[in-house]
Amino acid sequence: MKRRIIIICATVITTFSVTGTYLYLTSQQTSAPERTSSISKKDLPTFKPKDSNQHDKDKKIGSNKENFKLETGFGNKTLEVGRLTGKVSQESVHKNKNFEIKLTKDKTAEAKKKGSSKLNNTTPNNTLPSKVKPGKVNPGKQEPTEETPIQDINFYDKERVMDPIDAQLESLDIAALEEKEHLVIGADIAKLQNLIATNQLSYKELAGIYLNRIKKHDQNGIMLNAITEVSPTIIAEAEQLDNQNEPNKPALYGMPVVLKDNIGTITLPTSAGTVALKDWVMEKDAAIVDKLKTNGALILGKTNMSEWAAAMDDGVPNGYSGKKGRSKNPYSSELDPLGSSSGSATAATCDFAAIAIGTETNGSIILPAGAQSVVGFKPSQGLVSNEGIIPLSSRFDTPGPLTRTVTDAYLTTNVLMDEASQTPLSKDALKNKRIGLLSDDESNEETAILKKIKKDLTTAGATVIEGITLEELEQVDTDYITLLNADFKRDLNQFLQINRSPMSTLESIIAFNKTNPTRNMKFGQSELVASQNSTMTKQEADNVANELIHITQNELDSVLQNERLDAIVSAGVGGSVKFLAPIAGNPELTIPAGYDTESNQPKSLTFVSKRNTDIALLNMGYAYEQISKNRKSPILTNQ
Repeated sequence: MKRRIIIICATVITTFSVTGTYLYLTSQQTSAPERTSSISKKDLPTFKPKDSNQHDKDKKIGSNKENFKLETGFGNKTLEVGRLTGKVSQESVHKNKNFEIKLTKDKTAEAKKKGSSKLNNTTPNNTLPSKVKPGKVNPGKQEPTEETPIQDINFYDKERVMDPIDAQLESLDIAALEEKEHLVIGADIAKLQNLIATNQLSYKELAGIYLNRIKKHDQNGIMLNAITEVSPTIIAEAEQLDNQNEPNKPALYGMPVVLKDNIGTITLPTSAGTVALKDWVMEKDAAIVDKLKTNGALILGKTNMSEWAAAMDDGVPNGYSGKKGRSKNPYSSELDPLGSSSGSATAATCDFAAIAIGTETNGSIILPAGAQSVVGFKPSQGLVSNEGIIPLSSRFDTPGPLTRTVTDAYLTTNVLMDEASQTPLSKDALKNKRIGLLSDDESNEETAILKKIKKDLTTAGATVIEGITLEELEQVDTDYITLLNADFKRDLNQFLQINRSPMSTLESIIAFNKTNPTRNMKFGQSELVASQNSTMTKQEADNVANELIHITQNELDSVLQNERLDAIVSAGVGGSVKFLAPIAGNPELTIPAGYDTESNQPKSLTFVSKRNTDIALLNMGYAYEQISKNRKSPILTNQ
């Protein structure tokens, strides 16, 4: 009897304990404040709240000058980030020179750089988002925890890339490929074609070497995550070219090319980095893909990108897509890859393909090129077709090459522009040229790299005019973002319907993302919502665009003409010219300029010239490149 009483008492106590615990946990969950995204608390950085008055002040684009605190726990450590803000205002661009990422035991890590008020996905909907983000906070290689394994944060669907690679490498002698790999690293198109012409290499082996490097370094090893799709027939196509023995080959004949994942292809999915379209195969190739194929180039695959060309949410890190995860900067996991064409820049600098193609609306080719030490060329607006490319703004979107040399950018641009002339670039193209050094961003600091830039330009025969300034056009910042909201909604809806996408409207994509927010909108989708809420008519948008183009063209033209300049150059990843030039439609060319001695951070120099002077600009860039010879390939080891 006594034993039965003890058992009954124990059962009652246990029941009360379990019920009480359940009720407590339920009350905790229901009382938690709602977020605008489903990201769990441990995934989000926490920020020091501002008073309401300051928050209202910070809504004004480009006006926020407050420091902020960012805290993300990693065990007993905190990730401290000096924020590199989005390219929404010229003022912020001037300040965005460097960024730091380090682990500290201080639980209240404070950012060292000034940044935007739109810090995370809890930004109010009436705050205008940035459409172009050259530098977002990028923790890089985070320390994994039990709650959030690094794979879940940064790396999705490995089999999409590895399955076609493994299937094709089975037929190749990997040891033989790796013996010849050193011939390919850093090689330009002319050297690759010479190796093949002299039977030191075949097109099949070249494609195999690139596939093997993607397997070793992109999908394994340091897991750069730059590649999202691989052609399952690239080896067979390359072998066919080897057997044809074609005379008078075009420059790009047999060269494997990777395309940013917003460039349409009939054989591989085109997604703009979004889960909603991750399996969508378009019914025809983009216009530039037709041109590449006509000239004998081989489409190797697609590259990772900032989702929707950085039009998803201001909290999305550069190089992150819901489709594939976050891509990294190969020069250091602590460096931001920058720009929405980040995967294309990584593929070019790491020798994952002979040529990479990106797209730029404002900064998305030039900035990742500078951050990852490759040549990036954004042609004059309208000279290269953007037909068949998922749009951000059709009136500004421009495809262009990311390559290891200026010559390769030139050869690729000739194909993209249907330019028949193959006149070699000239080492003397800077002689007697007046080059204006923009006085903002890193051009104000007399660093060893800047001294070398000025010396190299002078040695190449140029007259360097220092102290060149451009007016800060604050209204351009505000109106440009409003315009992009309107353009994106209208252009995307039209594109999806014309090309019979499985998702026919921006509204349907926003709804789809909510079905699995942890994966589909991990960092939120406030910019998609802002675009969906745009009420600007087509006529109103055209009027705003015409005014912006007129203002920016007038500013650049007046500086070039008044100072009698052949080009303006800007050192570093910032510089107001890199914001104004894409709106005005001027060509831009970024070239490696050196490396920081402590961090190994690549430094760059960007040339901007008059509209439709693309070949002259490439010539000037080539002359600088041949004198400076700055570029070094990254060391692809665990960092």
